[in-house]
Amino acid sequence: MMVDNIWLKWFFVLFYLVMGILLYTGQSMVVMYMMVIGMFLEALYGLVESYIKRKQ
Repeated sequence: MMVDNIWLKWFFVLFYLVMGILLYTGQSMVVMYMMVIGMFLEALYGLVESYIKRKQ
């Protein structure tokens, strides 16, 4: 995981827990949408973090 912030780590752990529960209940399309959102948020955070580190 690219995230170094402890609160964002907990957010993604809980996010993936909800995805697991939804997958278990048979709502695979919702899980696919959530997976795309989660991957996009992680990539966006990594990109913003790299630009912030580069400016410092």
